[in-house]
Amino acid sequence: MPPTASARSELRQSVTGLPDPGERVPRMAWPTAALYVGTAALFALALGGALAWDWSRWVTVPMGGAVTFLMFSVLHEATHHAVSTNTRVNNAFGHLSVPLVVPWATYPLVKFLHIEHHRNTNEGMGVDPDAWCDEGPKVLLPLRWASIDLYYVAFYLRRIGQRPRAEAAIVLVWFVAVVSAFAGVAAAGYGSELLWAWFIPQRLGILALGWWFDYLPHHGLTVTQREDKYRATRVRVGGERMLTPLFVYQNYHLVHHLHPSIPFYRYVRAWRRNEQAYLDRNAAISTWFGRSLTPSEYRTWRRLTDQLTDSPNAGAVQRPVLHPLRVRSVEPLTADSVAVTFDVPADLAHEYAYAQGQHVTLRAVVDGQDVRRSYSLVEPVSARTLRVAVKKIEGGVFSTYVNEHLSVDDILDVMTPTGGFHVRLDPSASRHHVAVAAGSGITPMMSTIATTLEVESASRFTLVYGNRTAESTMFGERIPALQGTYGDRLRVHHVLSREPDAALAGRITPELVLGLIGSDEDIAGVAAWFLCGPQEMVDGVGSALGELTDPGRVLTEVFHVAAGDPAATAVQVDLVSEVTVAIDGIETTMALSSNGDTILDAAMQAGIDPPYSCAGGACGTCRAKVLLGRAVMDQNHVLDDDEIADGYVLTCQAHPVTEELRVDYDA
Repeated sequence: MPPTASARSELRQSVTGLPDPGERVPRMAWPTAALYVGTAALFALALGGALAWDWSRWVTVPMGGAVTFLMFSVLHEATHHAVSTNTRVNNAFGHLSVPLVVPWATYPLVKFLHIEHHRNTNEGMGVDPDAWCDEGPKVLLPLRWASIDLYYVAFYLRRIGQRPRAEAAIVLVWFVAVVSAFAGVAAAGYGSELLWAWFIPQRLGILALGWWFDYLPHHGLTVTQREDKYRATRVRVGGERMLTPLFVYQNYHLVHHLHPSIPFYRYVRAWRRNEQAYLDRNAAISTWFGRSLTPSEYRTWRRLTDQLTDSPNAGAVQRPVLHPLRVRSVEPLTADSVAVTFDVPADLAHEYAYAQGQHVTLRAVVDGQDVRRSYSLVEPVSARTLRVAVKKIEGGVFSTYVNEHLSVDDILDVMTPTGGFHVRLDPSASRHHVAVAAGSGITPMMSTIATTLEVESASRFTLVYGNRTAESTMFGERIPALQGTYGDRLRVHHVLSREPDAALAGRITPELVLGLIGSDEDIAGVAAWFLCGPQEMVDGVGSALGELTDPGRVLTEVFHVAAGDPAATAVQVDLVSEVTVAIDGIETTMALSSNGDTILDAAMQAGIDPPYSCAGGACGTCRAKVLLGRAVMDQNHVLDDDEIADGYVLTCQAHPVTEELRVDYDA
């Protein structure tokens, strides 16, 4: 089913326009309503502590400052109509929140000033009122943050003639009334109480607002909203578990400027959903400490923090390492495939923690030959079970050995898990994922499907699975069991090439896959596509999807690469390079011709034991980083553009093209 002209037009718009955040204004943003109620209660408590209960000012002043800061978040949401789809309810929250933020102002006034900031971000304080927080000597910036609301008065008065007469009249009357009331309280002898119970806490709150809502998201960015909305505001990453709730999600302020109407508590979810699209548009990102990150650096940073925090691979070593493991069981799946489960010692459990879709490399000596092959892990992450499925391939040395000779209690060398054939899962997400697999390409999907449906309880999965016959279908009993567990959330389409009477007979084609998923809109709405099987199938479906959806959402994996692959790149130079290989902190230097062996082959001949598996550019096990010089790969089916830009190569495919080359397997 080729893309229609309208689909191609929508694709072009999706590349240049805003990604769909996948979030809408709820009928009632209950977290925002709860924030209002909680902040109003905090205000009553702070006021009572200051005026009636004689609490220390070290307690009541910060409480009052927090009231101003938190209540502004409610006012901010109302300004963008993000509290409720009911306009009256939304505006009610706006009117009710203003007195605890800037009592001299009105809700329409705040709305006008804030929308001017969004329209003219980074234009200079003559047209962007919030630019007041970013101009002038640095030593005076805290004073500017603490007086932003006072500058708003001057900004509004210069434009009062352009505002609706009724609005301007109400603003002036209200301003005079509030100032007069404050003056009356002071004249009555309660000036000190007013100062400590209201003015000083409110100034602290305004200072925090100027710093957090205006200075940090925008300072140093000279690109305006009109020029590039992705570079006019930034997100700040790092320390997010603490900072995100503490500062009401405004560390993801860029998401707010891109999608102002979605509620604040959904900023992170929107960012995660479209992270690749934002990065492709060169979004402005910095760490909490102020270091700017390029999209490539952010991707690297995110991978590292995932390993250290919430990734299922937490604590795993960066470079895959072989360990001898005992075979716990060998169970038949079909007439020509088995499932092999390994025992993992407790002291190695952290190294064999895995993410869905990852694989391990098995090594054995078969007929005196050192043989290695990669196989995907098939159990969900929660099972913490190291199990692979091995299908016997005609003439396959390793697969024949496993299917015919491997027994319980045998010892195999098993490499720690690796691979990036997965996406970040979000327990709060409601998404559609699609897997297209043929034959043994089902193996990475088993862990992916089960883990995704378990973690994302509101998401659904569609599997298009091709085989020759029903009897040759791997996991023929396990897949229906998953359907029984997850019901309508898992849809499976079996495609059988040698059963002409089957509901879906023949081979998997792009037209078949796209037709099963639905309309162009349904296809574009899929959060992630997983393709694994024969290279022709993967390339065909991937090419069709590239015209209908964001290519960053399409993940592919092949285990067998055909000789003479069109992705191959010929080495165009002829020189002898001095190649230094670092592994485990030990460096080895050797001479290597640019038209000779690969770096991996040369390293093995030099007595080094680098990690590798397929030796065909398909698994990524032999990845290393070029620290000096340049290397060219014959073919690459694993590394993405960012990894290549960061200097990574597959050493099984890499040749030196400079007189000196240094690669590091540990980088």
